[in-house]
Amino acid sequence: MTSNFAVHYTEHLIPLTRLQSSIQTKVTSDDDALKSTHAILQASPSEAMMQESINFLRTFTPREDKPGLHYDSEGLAFYNAVVRKTSFNMYALAVDLYLQESSAAQLDAEWWADIEQSSWSVALYLLQSLPSRLCRVLQLIQTRKMSVRLSTFRPSSIARFYWDVAPLRFNAFTVALFPYLRDQSSALPSFAPVPAGQSTRPHSLVAVAQKIHDGVMYSINRAITLLLFPLRLAREECQLRRKELEKVRDERAEVLGKLLELRPLLASALEADYNVSITGSSIDNQALTVFLSNFAVVTSGDASQKVALPLIEQLLGAFQNHRIMHNAYLEAHDLRRPSRLALLWPRLFLLPPLTLYCAKYIYASRATLADLTLDVLNTVQNFFKGWLFDPIKDVLVTIRAGGEDGVIVRREAVAADLDSLERMTLALVREKLSYDSTELEALSQQIRQGDLTAVLKIYEEDIKNPVKSAISGTLLRSMFIQVQKAKVDLDQALAGIDKLLKSQELTFAFVGVAPALAVIYIAGGFLGGLLSIRPGRYGGKRGKTSVWLAMRRIERLLLFEPKSSHHRHNTENAHSDAIPALTTGLLVLSLAQLREYALTSLPARSRLREGFLEDIKDLEDPGLRRTEKLRIIDRMWKSWGKELGWYDLAGGRSDR
Repeated sequence: MTSNFAVHYTEHLIPLTRLQSSIQTKVTSDDDALKSTHAILQASPSEAMMQESINFLRTFTPREDKPGLHYDSEGLAFYNAVVRKTSFNMYALAVDLYLQESSAAQLDAEWWADIEQSSWSVALYLLQSLPSRLCRVLQLIQTRKMSVRLSTFRPSSIARFYWDVAPLRFNAFTVALFPYLRDQSSALPSFAPVPAGQSTRPHSLVAVAQKIHDGVMYSINRAITLLLFPLRLAREECQLRRKELEKVRDERAEVLGKLLELRPLLASALEADYNVSITGSSIDNQALTVFLSNFAVVTSGDASQKVALPLIEQLLGAFQNHRIMHNAYLEAHDLRRPSRLALLWPRLFLLPPLTLYCAKYIYASRATLADLTLDVLNTVQNFFKGWLFDPIKDVLVTIRAGGEDGVIVRREAVAADLDSLERMTLALVREKLSYDSTELEALSQQIRQGDLTAVLKIYEEDIKNPVKSAISGTLLRSMFIQVQKAKVDLDQALAGIDKLLKSQELTFAFVGVAPALAVIYIAGGFLGGLLSIRPGRYGGKRGKTSVWLAMRRIERLLLFEPKSSHHRHNTENAHSDAIPALTTGLLVLSLAQLREYALTSLPARSRLREGFLEDIKDLEDPGLRRTEKLRIIDRMWKSWGKELGWYDLAGGRSDR
C-alpha cells in the first residue's frame, strides 16, 4: 500500500533528478567514476543507495585531465544531479517511512479495538497471552524468593492476589500479570457491604431469610467480580494500547502531512537546480538547501547545518535513528500485536489430543461409519439419478419428441370413434330416409361437425310409437347412434385436455427437476464459499466494507478537523477552508487504502477502475481546498456507491 502511494506521489519529480540528455550521452565505458555515478542516478530509493550517494558527494572533485570534453561543467552537472537525486530519495523514503509507520499503527489500533469490543475476544486474548503473563509472575517469584503454599489458593488470598487491603492498591502479582498497571491507576472493584440490621438478634423468620439472602448475594457478587476482574484489566490493557497507537498514528500522520506540503518546494528546488546544471554556473543551489532545511525541521526538528551535503548527512542519521527509536518505543510499551505463535498456541495445544481422540473414535466406530458412508453414497447416487439425471433426460426427450404423442387418449382412437359414428348414421339415414349420394355427402360433413339433425328427426318420429319402433328396430338404432355420439364427444373433450397437457409438458418436466437443481445450486454455493480462495467480486464484502469505512473516515476528517496531540490547536484554522497537516496525513492513510483497493480489487483497464483512481488523484491534490474535496467525496458516493454496494453496507439506500 505505501510503496504504491509513494511512487505515485513522487513519480512526476523523477525527470528532474536525471542528467541532461546532452551530458548523459558522453558517459564513456572507460570512466568508472561516471559509470558509478550514472548507476546512482538510475537506482531506486533505498538507505544503501543514500549512503553510497553521500560517499560519492564527499569524494567528488571536478577533474581537468580531459579538457577537450570540458569536464568541469560536466562534473558539476554530475554533482548537481547526484544532489538532486539524493534529496529526492530522502524525501521519497521519508514519505514511505512515515506512511508505513502510521498505516501500521492504524491497523494495529483497529486490531486492538476489535479485541476490546467483544468480551469473548478479550477472554481469548487473555488465554493467548497467559504464558507470557505467567512467565513474568514466575520471574517475580524467583526474584523476590517467594514461596507458594496451599493456603495461597483460598478465596481471601486470591483476592489479595489482585490488590492489597490497606492501603487499597494493586499487588505486585497483578502488575506482573498486567504491566500497564505500573503507570496506571485503574479503578478497583467495589464490594457493597451487607446492610446492617437495627438489631443483632433477628425478631422474625423474615429477617433471618433476608439476612441469609443478603449474605448469599454478597458472596455471589464478590465471586463474579473476582472472576471478571481479569477480563476487565485485559480490556483496559487493549484500550490503552489502542489509544497509544492512535497517538503514534496521529504523530506520524502529522509529519506525513507536513512532508506532503513540502512537495511543491521540492519540485521548485529540483527544477531550479536542473536549470543551474544546464548553465553550469553554480555548485550550490539555495532553493534545494532551503528545502533540506525545512525537511530537517519537519522530520527531526533540527536544521543546524546550512549546506546541502552536511544537511543530507544529518537527515540520513536522523532517518536511521528515527526508525530505531520508533521500534524501541513500540517494544517498550508492548504496542505490537502478539506473535503468530502466541495467537495460535491454544489451537496447537488442543489440536493433538483432539486429533488423537477423533482418530480413536473413528477407529472404534469404523463399522458404523462405513455403513453411514455407504448410505450417504447411495443417497447421493439415487438423488442424482432419480431426481436430476432422469428428469433432465425426460426433458430432453420431450423436447426431441415435440409433443406428438397423446397423454390421455390417442388421435387414432378419436378418429376411429368418429368414423364409426359416421358409418352408423349414414346407414340409418340411407335405409330410413332414402338419401341420394349428394345428400349423404352433405350429411357426412354435418356429422364431422357434430350435427345429427337427421338422426334426431328419425328418433323424434320413433318415440311417437315407441313399442312399434322398438320392435321394428329403428328406435334402438337411433339410441345407439346417440350413445356413440356421446362417446365421440367425450373423446374430443379428452383430446382437448390432452392437448393442453402436451402444451405444458415441458413446464411440468422443468418443475420436476427444479427442486434437485435448487438443492445442487445451494450446496454448490456453500461448498464453493468454503473452498474458494477468491474474495469475490470487487474484493468481496470485506473489501467493500473496508473501502466504505475509509470513505466515511475521509468525509468525517474533512468535516471535523482532528486536534493535534502535541501541538496547540489553532482556533482560527478550525473554521478555515485550508486543510492542516494532521488532517492531510490522516487523509493520506485512507487514500492509500483506497488506491490499494482500486489496484488490487477493481478490474484492470475498466472505466470503474480508471474513474475511481481519478477521483483518488483529485483527493490527493494538495491544491484543492476542503469544500472542493467534499464535493469530490459526494461525487464518489454518487458514482460508485451503487456499483460497489456502499448503500447496502450502510444499512439501506441513500437519497444522495
